[in-house]
Amino acid sequence: MKKKKIIFIIMIIILFIIPIHVLAFDLQANVNEPSLQEGKIQIILKLSDLQEYSNGINAVSGKLIYDTSLFESVTFVGMNNWSCAYNNEEDNENNGSFMLITTSGNVNKDTEVAQIELKLKNSIEKQNTKVKIENIQTSYKAQKIESEDKEINLLIENNNITVTNDSSENQEVQQKTQENVQQEEEQNNEYNYRKYIIIILFVIILIILTILIIQLIERRKKSEK
Repeated sequence: MKKKKIIFIIMIIILFIIPIHVLAFDLQANVNEPSLQEGKIQIILKLSDLQEYSNGINAVSGKLIYDTSLFESVTFVGMNNWSCAYNNEEDNENNGSFMLITTSGNVNKDTEVAQIELKLKNSIEKQNTKVKIENIQTSYKAQKIESEDKEINLLIENNNITVTNDSSENQEVQQKTQENVQQEEEQNNEYNYRKYIIIILFVIILIILTILIIQLIERRKKSEK
């Protein structure tokens, strides 16, 4: 009985020291530059960082936030066999919320999933504004997974829109930064994997030694009798 209790406790310890890997994904918000000279802005939403989703994902949700006093209309269209449900009801707490669902099976590769188009109102004075995408999340094997909020800073002048923080050069820098971060994460994961393998082997050896010691103690007790 004592032997079983010891083994049970050691197994619990093993479960606690095994690393828990947290899944992540990204929903990029890339500006379609040619649209900026036409009094409107087009934002392409793209899923990325899905390498670890072997079974893929089939739905993404979030919330679009913008200044309604500057833009007169919003068009939200799905792409590449993704459909979109967008709540544009005024005076509704869920206004701006959207749900993207694929109609062609789960996805585990980088994919453009939607296009958002915002059109400027007439005679807007020169000013700065922001377009945000918040509460971005998906689910995988009954687990809710969130992505970082996205924010695009804009300058409005003479019915034209200029992106002040999301130029193609900045996007390239951001992409390289993400690649470097991903490489570091892969290296850290490999290091952590090796470290935990060593720990698990050590615990297994400890279990074997504990069992041998218990058996030795029991034999001595029997021999003393």
